[in-house]
Amino acid sequence: MSTRFSIFGCLTLLVSVSVLLQAQPAETQTKTPIQAEQKDAPLPPLPANCRPLPLVGGDGSAVTKTASVPGMRVPIPGPLPSIGVRNNWNTDWFVPSGQAFRTYRVVFMPHSDAEYSVNMTLKYPDESIDQFYRERGRRFTANKVVVIDTSPRTDLQPFQVNTNIGGLQSVGARYTVAVAGCL
Repeated sequence: MSTRFSIFGCLTLLVSVSVLLQAQPAETQTKTPIQAEQKDAPLPPLPANCRPLPLVGGDGSAVTKTASVPGMRVPIPGPLPSIGVRNNWNTDWFVPSGQAFRTYRVVFMPHSDAEYSVNMTLKYPDESIDQFYRERGRRFTANKVVVIDTSPRTDLQPFQVNTNIGGLQSVGARYTVAVAGCL
């Protein structure tokens, strides 16, 4: 039985690596000046009453990502943890305590024309969440800014804002996302 799990695990890993390699641009291609990489369009400035929120586990308040392959976990029998490939679709922003924001603004800019699945939530200290935006397989246009505003609960401030942007149809597509708290 353990041989079956080992073979399954190896096959799963090979398939994941194959999908990942297909999604990556070829590194060996040389580019002529005409083919030089385009720069990502910048995000628009925030209103004066908004303050950028810091990334959890990162630097700054905005992140640019290339959507990875979907995550896949392979269970291993016994007390060992499962193995697998994680995706990079989740990003969290820290909401400083002692600051009561009236609204939260998420600015999402795709840099590739692609279908993205997008889910956005506010995370609260009582371990509950409020989902405030959800799109599944929606086609977004490159460099067209999407601004989503939401209000927190009247009796409780969130401690984090989460975005989950990716999907099988968006593997290899680039985007930038940032979050701000507004007074």
